[in-house]
Amino acid sequence: MGQLEDLRAFVQIVEHESIGQAAEHSGVAKSALSRRLRLLEARLQTALIVRTTRQWSLTEAGRQYYERGLQVLAMYDEFDAEIRESELVLSGEIRLSVPLYFGQLALTKPLLDFAAGHPQVHLDVDYNDRLVDMVAEQLDLVVRISTLADSTLIARKLCSTQHCFCVSPDYLQHNTSIDIPEDLKQHRILQYGHTRRPRWKFGSSKSGVKKSESSVSLHAAMNSLDGGFLLAAAKAGHGVCRLPDFLARTALDSGELVEVLSDYKLGAEGIYLVYPASRHLPKRTRRLMDYLIEHFSESV
Repeated sequence: MGQLEDLRAFVQIVEHESIGQAAEHSGVAKSALSRRLRLLEARLQTALIVRTTRQWSLTEAGRQYYERGLQVLAMYDEFDAEIRESELVLSGEIRLSVPLYFGQLALTKPLLDFAAGHPQVHLDVDYNDRLVDMVAEQLDLVVRISTLADSTLIARKLCSTQHCFCVSPDYLQHNTSIDIPEDLKQHRILQYGHTRRPRWKFGSSKSGVKKSESSVSLHAAMNSLDGGFLLAAAKAGHGVCRLPDFLARTALDSGELVEVLSDYKLGAEGIYLVYPASRHLPKRTRRLMDYLIEHFSESV
């Protein structure tokens, strides 16, 4: 034990007016507490208690040490309580980067709910589809939709997404049917990214039994790096689009889009919360991460 514990032991001896009772109250051996008192007096180079066979009393130094010690312990206990209380109130900044549309559609509400519950936490949220450098940009958390290859990062899974092939009912009515991936060669392709000759991948799956994957080379009729623009283009009947289910779901449920080639979708991709392995996570960041993971587990 340190000097603070020595002081606390001495105060207990004085308040119980007995080493034996103080030892019993503290749950330590009487001999250990008696030895601690002797070592304390030796360190202070003065007697604190005058002991006889029948009674004991405080010396003047012992009285002063006790009275000042009570003040020191009260200040320490108050400070200790304040620190523990401050840990219950989260504060500080959390910087995170999230994919644009997944962030808007799936993360905005839980982030705002978290902020409402922790008003002293400052959220700095970047809604952007670019691949960020976490360390260089000093980000605390990043949401990524992909298979992770960077071993310097630690990932915790939020949920999964799957790409689907979508067209408007009007487009499908006025064009040839789309029954197999090769049929897409006869259709207008709305491509994410700038590639004019994209190669879309397909899973060859029937009745739930997954077989080999394949790919088909296509010609893009329209290109964009904005998934929302491609969604609008598909709903307006401009062609076939490959969209993540979180972006297409509302339009599919409303009938503005219909899904084709559902038997040929690739397997689901994970959506992850990522942070650097070398960085210590503050409590506020860990709490946000746990909150988001719990939110998505309840929404499945």
